[in-house]
Amino acid sequence: MSRERKESIGSVRRLVQFTDPHIGGRPDYQLLGLDTGHTLDEVLRAIGAQQPGADLLVATGDISANGSEAAYRRFLQKMQPVRTPWYWLPGNHDDAARMRQFAPGRCAELVALGNWRLLLLDTSLEGQICGGLSDEQLERLQQLLAECREHPVMILMHHQPVPVGSDWIDGHMLRQGGERFLQLVGDAPQVKALVWGHVHQQFDSQLGRPGLGSVGLHATPSTSVQFTPGSGPFAVDEEMPGYRWFELRDDGSYETGVERVIVSEYSVDLASAGY
Repeated sequence: MSRERKESIGSVRRLVQFTDPHIGGRPDYQLLGLDTGHTLDEVLRAIGAQQPGADLLVATGDISANGSEAAYRRFLQKMQPVRTPWYWLPGNHDDAARMRQFAPGRCAELVALGNWRLLLLDTSLEGQICGGLSDEQLERLQQLLAECREHPVMILMHHQPVPVGSDWIDGHMLRQGGERFLQLVGDAPQVKALVWGHVHQQFDSQLGRPGLGSVGLHATPSTSVQFTPGSGPFAVDEEMPGYRWFELRDDGSYETGVERVIVSEYSVDLASAGY
């Protein structure tokens, strides 16, 4: 991109997304044989070293393995050295009420980042793996989209709103309210990207909107165990953990990429049939 182009579109803000740490309340907790606290530490160190200019971090759910108080206390302790502003949102393994209780200032629904507006959705449903949005949440989303109509918008959530091509995890996508959600996005030209976790793999695509421009669709690898893209039944991948970065430009354009982190002492049960 030419220097003239960069100057014409104004400042660039850098956003980092990380997701699905699945940490337990005990230091010896493991997921499929993997020390998820250790891998989270390694990814956070990599973010600090590789993204020194980051303006914001967002953790998109499954912060904990089981929604325990101890797990959230442990996560918050790991985040203490992080000087970049950050927020979190719940996933299906989380206790959303407990997250709000422990760190209410980290649970935002609307975040301004330069000219961009980030909408953070809670798609968790109590006792369910799949995700959902209530009628009340969808009405609130419609209201927020109207309020942000003069700004480029990114929506971040835990569950995938579209299939990613892995049959078993696509059985646990955004179900309740999913069709209405995509209708709202389809009618809102200010929405530029939908970003999520849950699937433990990289996914990049676009949602077409005739006459309104496409919406970027992005899923991000976990900081813990990875799932095999394109799998039918449950399958664990050999890829390393990772995170995603975005460069958000004031004109609504953006660039994004995934960085994998080479984790020391990385051991996962590749033969597992589930967790």
